[in-house]
Amino acid sequence: MNRALTRPQANHSITRRRALRFALAGMAACLIPQGAHAQAWRSIPLIRDHVGDAQPAGQDLALGLPLVAEDGSAVPLTIQSSLKPEGPSIRRLAIFAPGNPSPEVAEFEFGPDIGALNLATRIRLSESQTVIAVAHTDDGRVVIAEREVRVTASGCIAPAQSDGTNDMKTRVRVPKHWEPGTAGEVLTMITHPMITGLATDAGGATPPQRIITAFKATLDGKPVITARYHRSLSINPYLRFDMAPRQGGDMRFEWTEDTGRVAEHRETVHLDRL
Repeated sequence: MNRALTRPQANHSITRRRALRFALAGMAACLIPQGAHAQAWRSIPLIRDHVGDAQPAGQDLALGLPLVAEDGSAVPLTIQSSLKPEGPSIRRLAIFAPGNPSPEVAEFEFGPDIGALNLATRIRLSESQTVIAVAHTDDGRVVIAEREVRVTASGCIAPAQSDGTNDMKTRVRVPKHWEPGTAGEVLTMITHPMITGLATDAGGATPPQRIITAFKATLDGKPVITARYHRSLSINPYLRFDMAPRQGGDMRFEWTEDTGRVAEHRETVHLDRL
């Protein structure tokens, strides 16, 4: 009887020690910086070609996405860089959703008025997958961030919608006043159905692709942001970014549809005197 009682007690002690060890290991894993062990991009030829021969790092880029996206047609995404404004800057950025029929989401090029990267948009996700962002700095480095997302309802085959009344209507918000060298938030959006060519409309037909393919913002003719959009971008393309203008002037925004249609918007940047 004594042996029968002592043996379970020893096993119980070992189980507790193992549980504690596993718990501590799980806590340590949560403390590892995002991207420290993320390697999903290595299995995707499109992204490997984009990275090239560079040795990527992952500690300077943060990719923000919900853990679960109930509506895959409009998933909020944020990208932030921890690079110091006075140090190397990100000059190119590409976003990929490898589980989508078209894995490319958007590519951006940034001018000198974009310092520390702080960008937000909305994307389509067809299924649960790992979203990947690849950034290139002006000193030749490549930085990668990855984030897994569980998708409840596919966003690439959602019914095609179009609002002919407000189609190509633009909305922009910039700060009324800027302090020289201080970052301010710019919000941009264009009303557009972003028809993917993959989904049927209310009548059961599959309309051909019609999307916004390009966006650019300039300040007195100098590029601030130049973007290429793909059909994995969400309806009513939205882009928020921070910029620190070095001078005031005329700021122009331009969206181009794959049919050749162009929408424009203008704002004036006023810098406060020191």
